[in-house]
Amino acid sequence: MLSQSRNPFSAYSTAGTGCYVATYSTTKKPRQGVVITAARCKIQPQSSAKPLLDSLSNRLHNRARSCRATSLVVKATEEADASSEVNQPDTPVWQGLHHVGIICSNLEKSIEFYCDLLGMTTNAARPDDRLPYRGAWLWIGSEMIHLMELPNPDPLTGRPEHGGRDRHMCIGVAPGTLHVLENSLESADIPFTRSMSGRPAVFFRDPDANVLEVAEMASWR
Repeated sequence: MLSQSRNPFSAYSTAGTGCYVATYSTTKKPRQGVVITAARCKIQPQSSAKPLLDSLSNRLHNRARSCRATSLVVKATEEADASSEVNQPDTPVWQGLHHVGIICSNLEKSIEFYCDLLGMTTNAARPDDRLPYRGAWLWIGSEMIHLMELPNPDPLTGRPEHGGRDRHMCIGVAPGTLHVLENSLESADIPFTRSMSGRPAVFFRDPDANVLEVAEMASWR
């Protein structure tokens, strides 16, 4: 057996072959289960053994460092993936209502109802020329109504008399201002019904039978 000063390398002669075999081994288990397999190199006896063993030792050292570096990269990647999975929510993170889409048969008539009668304003920053139909965006506080001039798939007749029993959206107004809306609806001969729960709220329909609920709310939300 040839002694090698730099562990974990060793060199030994193989019986009957006339060659030396240099090997690398380690008892320290690499992290993340990365196994560095043993490496061998035959060295002819007529050659100078020490330079070749030194060269082999350097190559195997580099290989070990590469495997350890790979192990650390694998570990970091796995930890990042695990952390990402842990931090991922199980459901979407809801931020609020952006807008409600309302179908109308005549855009100008609907704008007159929502803006002139109800006092809403249009959002000029929202272009309506990028869609294949006419429309308008109206402010309701920080949210919006999107009026869309499209064929209405819902029937206009045979709907519940009380809007609270039909599909509807609810819009909040400041306390003490609901009567202003009621006066406007009465002046325009637009029928409305009050909330059956006794809350300060009214239900009415727009020109296309879409139901709106408007309720007084002391604190928004």
